[in-house]
Amino acid sequence: MDLEAVGKMAELQDDLTPLQIGTTGKYKGKAFEIIGRMKVSYNDGFWNEWYLYFSEGKHREGWLAEAQGFYAVCFDVDERVAPPRSEASSLKPGRCIEFQDRGLFEIEDIHEVKCQVSEGELPVNAPKGRESLSIDLTGPDVQMATIEYAKDEIRVYAGGYQDFDDFKFHNLREIEGW
Repeated sequence: MDLEAVGKMAELQDDLTPLQIGTTGKYKGKAFEIIGRMKVSYNDGFWNEWYLYFSEGKHREGWLAEAQGFYAVCFDVDERVAPPRSEASSLKPGRCIEFQDRGLFEIEDIHEVKCQVSEGELPVNAPKGRESLSIDLTGPDVQMATIEYAKDEIRVYAGGYQDFDDFKFHNLREIEGW
């Protein structure tokens, strides 16, 4: 028996995501590479937001949201789609918002979130402790959208869900025991 090991705990991963900076994949046939990450938390948990660089055709950036086994890719939408900041506190789940030519999206949930960690290349300043109001919406078919009210900005994104295997990921992080 190794008495020195008694009472020691194994070092645990802060989350079990297989994604990492440098992971590559495809969304709707377009190749991308993960170049940045923000991990945000709220009262009941956390999720990862991975910043993507698409190199095919017109260079484009997007986000891959990873939460509770769901994966969604979204892109910038004109912020004027979002209700004004003065109305943010009155938004509630079930309310619908018109997203330009994409149709009606329904608010699913609303969370006060805080950035826990950021790394790599990001299009926003995301220091630890950065706070914002995050509003998630669902639309027709497998569409989704997010509105973020941060201190000095409103960011709006729309996109869709995709199954993990359909991303055809490469360079995933190795997770012991999997």
